Parts: sequence; C-alpha cells; structure tokens
Amino acid sequence: MSSDTALPVTALADDTPIIVGIGQHVERDAAHSVLSPVALAAVACGKALGDSGHGAALAGIIDTVVAIRFFEHSTKGGEMLAHPFGCSDNVPRAIARRVGIAPRRAIYADVGGQTPQRLVNRFCAEIQRGETQAVLIGGAEAIATIKHAVRTGREFDWREDTGGECSDEWQQDKLSTPYERAHGLFLPLRTYPLLEHARRRRRGLDCAQYRREMGELFAPFSAIAAANPYAQFPQSLPAAALATIDADNYLISEPYTKALVAQDAVNQGAAVVLTSVGIARRLGIVPAQWVFLASHADLDDRTVSARIMLERSLAQELVLERVLEAADTRSDDIAHLDLYSCFPIAVFSACDALGIDWRCGRALTLTGGLPFFGGPGNNYSTHAICEAVARVRADRGTSALVVANGGYLSKHSAGLYAGALRAPWRATDCTGIAQRFAAIPAMPLADPAPATGVVESYVMAMKKGRPDGVYLAATTDTGSARFFARVAHDDTASIAAIAAGNVFGKAVAVTAGEACNLARVLG
Repeated sequence: MSSDTALPVTALADDTPIIVGIGQHVERDAAHSVLSPVALAAVACGKALGDSGHGAALAGIIDTVVAIRFFEHSTKGGEMLAHPFGCSDNVPRAIARRVGIAPRRAIYADVGGQTPQRLVNRFCAEIQRGETQAVLIGGAEAIATIKHAVRTGREFDWREDTGGECSDEWQQDKLSTPYERAHGLFLPLRTYPLLEHARRRRRGLDCAQYRREMGELFAPFSAIAAANPYAQFPQSLPAAALATIDADNYLISEPYTKALVAQDAVNQGAAVVLTSVGIARRLGIVPAQWVFLASHADLDDRTVSARIMLERSLAQELVLERVLEAADTRSDDIAHLDLYSCFPIAVFSACDALGIDWRCGRALTLTGGLPFFGGPGNNYSTHAICEAVARVRADRGTSALVVANGGYLSKHSAGLYAGALRAPWRATDCTGIAQRFAAIPAMPLADPAPATGVVESYVMAMKKGRPDGVYLAATTDTGSARFFARVAHDDTASIAAIAAGNVFGKAVAVTAGEACNLARVLG
C-alpha cells in the first residue's frame, strides 16, 4: 500500500481495532518437556503481552480472555487424544491467572481450524462497537509430551480446580450427518481423501502422479518450516521424499503418505492481543506495534454429502472473493500468504479460488504449514496470524492474507492484515455472500440408495500397508443425486478394483441396509 493512499496514524479514530501483541512458543524435546497445554498457552500469552511493550498495563485492561479449544476436548462424547493427566476445569481462566489477568469474560472457543481467525474478525468488530476494551486470544497443544509420556510411563498431574465463570462456545456438531458417519465419513483422514480423489479425477491423474503433485506443492512448505524458529519439525524435504512410500513415510489413507498431512505431535503455543487505537495511545503502545485487519470474511459450507462438487468448497470461494473485494485488492497485490494446509486439497482449493498458480514459485505459507511447522489442533492459525503481523510490521506497505478452515473444508474464515488503512475501519459485511451461498442448490441425497450407481470418489484408509476401511461416494445412474456406501471387508474384488485407482465412473451394485449401504464394484 503506497503512503499516499494510507490514512495517517493521527487520523485514525480511537475505536479502530488493532493487533498490538503476538507471541509464539515451541518445545521440541518432548522427552524433557513438562508443560501442560494450559502452561504452554500461558507462555505464549505472556510473550504476546510483552511484545506490546506495555504488557503490565495491557494486562490490567484486558476484559476478555479466549482460549482456543484443546484437541482433547474437541470431540463430543470422547477425547480426540485420550490421556490420563487431566486439565483445568476452566481453561481460559487458568491461562489468565498465569499471566496476571482477571478478565470480565472467559471464553472457551468453538472447535475448528477456522476459530482463531474467526475470533479476530469477531472481536475487532466488538472493539469498534465499544463492547470490549482489549482481548487476549491464545491456545496451545502438548500432544508431543503427552504421547511420549504415555509411551514411556511418565506421569503428570495437570488437573486444576480453577472455577469461575466461563462461556463454552462449542456449537452442536455440524461437520457431518448421522448418515455420513454411518458410512465412515468422520474425522479428517476418513473424509479429506474423498475430496482429494475427486480433485484427482478432475485432474486426470493416477494416484502416483497425484502424489508427486502433492509432494511438489508441499516441498516449499517444508523449506519455510526449516527456517522458522517456532516450527516443530524444521527439516527441508524434497518433493520426491514426501511422495515416496516407504517404511517411514507409509501410506495412511490413499493418496496420502504420512508426510503429506498435518502432524499433531507438537508442543506449540501462540497468542495475540487486540485492542483499540485509543487505548493503545493511552497506554503508550507505539504505532510501530499496530497492525490492522483490513478486511475479513466468514462462511460455513454444507456437509460433504450436500456439496454439488466434492473437490470444491463454494463457501471458501465466496469468503476469499469477499475479503479481496472488501479491501479493494487483488491476490497478486498481497505480499504474504498463509493458506491452511492440513491436507493438500485445502491449499489447492484456496489457490484456485484466489486465481493463483501453485506452481509459480510464490510462497503459500508463512509458518511452513501444518505438516512441517506443525498442526497444533485448532490453534494453528493463531501462529499464522502471528507470522502475518510480524511480516506487516517489518514492511508496513505490505499486506498478509491468512486463510483458515475447519472440518472438511467446512468452516471458512479469512483475514487480510495490513500496516495501514485506506479508509476508516469497518467490519466486513458478509450478508451478501451468505445469501448467495444459500441460493446455491444442494446435492440431493438418494436415501434409500438405488440398486445401482456410479462411483464418484472414494476413501481407502490404510493400516500397516493394508486397506482398513473402504467407502464410496456414488451418484445415481443419472447423476441427479448422491449416496454413500461401505465396501465389505471380505469383498476382495471390489477392494482390488478401488486400490487400482481407476474406479471413477464404474458401476456399483448396492445393498441398502438399516445401518448403512454396502456396495460392490461391477466389472
């Protein structure tokens, strides 16, 4: 952004929201780490307060503390990662107490990788409306320590009776339907392959060719992670190593090798502090620390079965269109990008939506991405936001786009960060894209399933080199509706046909059941 188009700092209204503090922390040595997720988050939050230059004064006026939900609390009726060490009964207040904050509001955030960016979008608007003075958003994961401790017999007691008010904002699970779950489509590694294979089909590639393409996409990510002091896995790897199946880089779910997906065995924390220009002026936080949310957008997609195209998220496309439109900019004008990278298709789809050729050599991550920087559960994008703020501070004429998603390309949030504003700040209105999305027809569900259908995409989960669950997305013979089906474990002929990778468009015979459909590949 050129200086002649930017508002001078002196012209900014006091209610303009800004980011004034960022903090990140990593502990790579799991064998010697003892910090709980709460403690790791508190370290990052302390760094974010200190980064403002006026941490003590800022801590005194923060009225809202938001904790990003831990992995262990991210599935209804069970833990994402079961461990015996316990946790605080009030995570945000436990974090706040460690950094000397007594907030009016304590919030335990909703689940999903979009959450950090969605919170920044939300609280910037609250700050401008005068509903809050300053907000601390932070989170962490200690999964590396937990896994090592369980494996080696180490013991911790991380239980805390913190007490106090806390608003738990986890909404009813809308990521999948009972029908989808009955047919194996739950959890990322049993859903993302369905989307990835749909894209592979459109690209006309076999599994080996597509794996090479995914390796080429992610090799530059690993190089960026290798140079990032907060990366959990700082090692640069060539594309061939990422795509080659071997004893260490085994196939976990076709077409993914272990190296091509988010790695959650991390000890990482990150935090950001938001406040207003008026409070920053009063506290003496210098403008060099301020970064602005120039535009933002949020929108959720339908569940997978209802999407017109499995390889695209129309909601994501509308979110990115709106972010650029609201900032009156183009993707080519944005200097820094961090595209959510839990799986390759998350990056591919964002590139398509932004009109970016992923092969052009442009950096698509600021951190190194979830497979290499690390995938700290719902908190990854807090790290991306920290990196975006740091880049913009270093060159205030640039901007940085953070693209976040949760679920299965389900929940989308994006934020464009800038060192200056062109006009007085206002929240981005997403009513228009919500209305446009609602007007898009959903894919009808054929339930009960027809006697025959045509294969659209598939999931082949692997365990020790062998198929461990095979699921199909299929359409009716006319293509007018979709249904899902499992493949029986003893149906070796169908499994072999699917493993060959060229099953798209083949006919299936379907046996509809009360619990789920069973499908057999014909021919």
